[in-house]
Parts: sequence; C-alpha cells; structure tokens
Amino acid sequence: MVKVRADAPLEMLGPLGCGIQTGAGAVLNALKVGAGSSFAAFGGGTVGLSGVMAAVVAGATTIIAVDVVAERLELAMELGATHIINSHEEEPVVAIQRITGKGVDFSLESTGRADVVRAAVEALRPRGTCGIVGASKPGTTFELDMNDVMQNCKVLRGIVEGDSIPDIFIPQLVDLYLQGRFPMDKLMRFYPFEEINQAAKDSERGKTIKPIIRIGH
Repeated sequence: MVKVRADAPLEMLGPLGCGIQTGAGAVLNALKVGAGSSFAAFGGGTVGLSGVMAAVVAGATTIIAVDVVAERLELAMELGATHIINSHEEEPVVAIQRITGKGVDFSLESTGRADVVRAAVEALRPRGTCGIVGASKPGTTFELDMNDVMQNCKVLRGIVEGDSIPDIFIPQLVDLYLQGRFPMDKLMRFYPFEEINQAAKDSERGKTIKPIIRIGH
C-alpha cells in the first residue's frame, strides 16, 4: 500500500506499481541519468517509454527510442525523445553511433531479448552504463564482446522495479505528473470491462501501451 496525495488521479495509478515505476526508476534511481547526458531506450513499451519520460525529467539532451512499432516511436517523440530508430529499418548500434559520435552514456534494455541486450551494451560510449530490466525465460543467456566491455570500461547491471522504494518514489511520480513534467496519461487507454479482450489485442499489437479496465460506472 502506498499513500498518495488527495488530488492524485486514482484511476491512473495502477500502472505505477510495475511498468512505469520500473522504467522511470531505472533512469532516475539506478542509472542516475544526469543533465546533459545521452540515453537510449531499447524497447518502446511501458517501461521503455517511462524511461524516456524520466530522461526528460533528468535533463538528458539526447534521448533515443528504439522499437519496431511505428506508433510507439511516434509516441516516444511526443514524450520527449529527440531521436527514434526503427530496428526493422536500420541497425540500432550504427544509428546511435551516427547520432552521438561515440555512443550513449546510458542505455536501458526492456525487451528481455538476448540480441537486444548485446546491442544495448554495444551502443554505449566508453565508460557508459547499461541497465537490464526486461524479463526473459529462466535460463536465458546472452553473449558480449569481452574486449569491448573491458577495454571501454562499460558497466552492465540488472535492475528490479527501478531500484525504487515505492512509498517514496510513487508519490514523486504523481507530483511530476501533476506538475505536467511526466505525461504518463499518454501511455494509458481506458476500456469498459466488456471490451477486455479488445484491450488485450490492442496491447499485443502495440496499439495501446497500457490498457486499463474500468469495472462499473
């Protein structure tokens, strides 16, 4: 249970418990993205797009979103991304190096795919840090270029729930939203209970980032 301010929009707070808290917390609490830095979100779901919004709050000046769904990439631009990359159309690491010169300071991997983890690490500049938040099947492994990691002093770390203390961090996110600095409502779409199957389909297709079911009136 988390106590929030009296004017908090309760119908919107469910997604803060996992996806939004995870992405935003990874950026603000775990990676500690700073003003003027560069950041890339690999995956444009709830976690990745929350990371984009948090990078804006943190003052990052180059914010890159990577995904395969055009609608999600368009939304990323609305949320503050400075660049978008459709990995079906171009190789993300090459594109990020073209945009930044040497790679990003921070990357966040939220897909749980081994090949994307590797790309998120390769996209880092020397001494950059990559955070992994994507869930994968038990036993999933990935490969990295050991020389790339060692010689460029790159850091790879796992992050659970954004390294957050919910009693502290969720009220902070509510404050940011009510200040107009964290537009999490753009991730959400409400469905009546009888459209629950449609909500699931829209989520699977990437049409809706975070569906919320309303029961009753």
